[in-house]
Amino acid sequence: MKQLVLLGDGMADFPLKQIKGLTPIAASNTPAMDDAARLGITGQFMPIPEGYPPGSDIGNLSVFGYNPDNYFTGRAPLEAVNQGIAIGENQLVFRCNLVTLDNVIMKDFTADHISTEEATELISALNDGMAADGLHFYPGVGYRHLMLLDATKEQKAELVALQCTPPHDITDNTYAPHLPQGSGNNGILKLIEQSQEILDNHPINQERIAAGKLPATSIWLWGQGGAPSMDTYGERYGITGAVISAVDLVNGIGRSAGMDVISVEGATGYVDTNYKGKVDAALEALETRDFVYLHIEAPDEAAHEGDCDLKIRAIQDFDELVVKPCMEFAKARGDVRVMIGPDHITSIASKTHAGGPVPFVLFGPGIESNGLSCYSEVESEKAGVLYPEGYTLIPSMITEETISFETVS
Repeated sequence: MKQLVLLGDGMADFPLKQIKGLTPIAASNTPAMDDAARLGITGQFMPIPEGYPPGSDIGNLSVFGYNPDNYFTGRAPLEAVNQGIAIGENQLVFRCNLVTLDNVIMKDFTADHISTEEATELISALNDGMAADGLHFYPGVGYRHLMLLDATKEQKAELVALQCTPPHDITDNTYAPHLPQGSGNNGILKLIEQSQEILDNHPINQERIAAGKLPATSIWLWGQGGAPSMDTYGERYGITGAVISAVDLVNGIGRSAGMDVISVEGATGYVDTNYKGKVDAALEALETRDFVYLHIEAPDEAAHEGDCDLKIRAIQDFDELVVKPCMEFAKARGDVRVMIGPDHITSIASKTHAGGPVPFVLFGPGIESNGLSCYSEVESEKAGVLYPEGYTLIPSMITEETISFETVS
């Protein structure tokens, strides 16, 4: 049996007045996901366990089938895995966003979707001006980067315990109350201040301003932790896998799970991503592997911008350009199980993530339909099917011969 996960990051949402009390999914034209809902099982699962912050790190880890209680050490360490950055026993790594601070406001947590090429030059400048023994910046994709530093056992414990807010949680809000809090935060705050001095008037930023774009004015440090340790899909299930994503976090989880990471030219993590290239790569990978995780970031990014129309566009693109060809492939082969769903809610109203149940569809051989007519948050709730421990959903898809309404309700 082949297994295919189609993950629309942050696709779920709450009802919105501007679209007549519907959610963006319900307001979208999604014939492919509706078709999957009619043919398969639709229900809800909880990718964010109670007590955890609702983020793509916890959400995707759960969707991959790993209990965050046992495997989560921080977001940045998972991204470091994808970049091949070794984290020693006396080291830890921080996620390092390039952001735009405007006076006292978090203006843009993506620095206006700065390009990877521009960001790489800025990270190089930070290394030239700030790196020292035991401190180094590593460029990633777009605005997403990493900072690795040495720390004694005591320092590491303090730094891991810092309260660090993801910058996408405070868009258009005063940022000072959300700077790293806790014992040992002074050194981290100094690094943020130093970055502002280096980035101010950097040629890349001057070019961006001249082009009418926002500059990257500061780093923002968060998501810190030590090296992760995970058993692989080969060890768990005896299967091979691949992951396709424009996001280091998701690729890092895939690598930690023993999967191949497939890079696709033009994969941006935004609405301009190369959908066809990602789908082609996923379906080709399924020919030689048992499991493929295809991750689409665009709905999440649109919601963080608070742009309802853009989120609807991202969901409809996901349906037309990703779900439709994948469903056609699965139907033609006859031996492919498909899971469709998000990793968490990303609220248009608040421009940030939220916990709670999210809708899923399971389709394929041995999966008996529960007869719903379409895919949405409201319809999935009607089904009365819930995986309260969200990390059990994918393992059940992989290991159970037959999945029916009665066995999961």
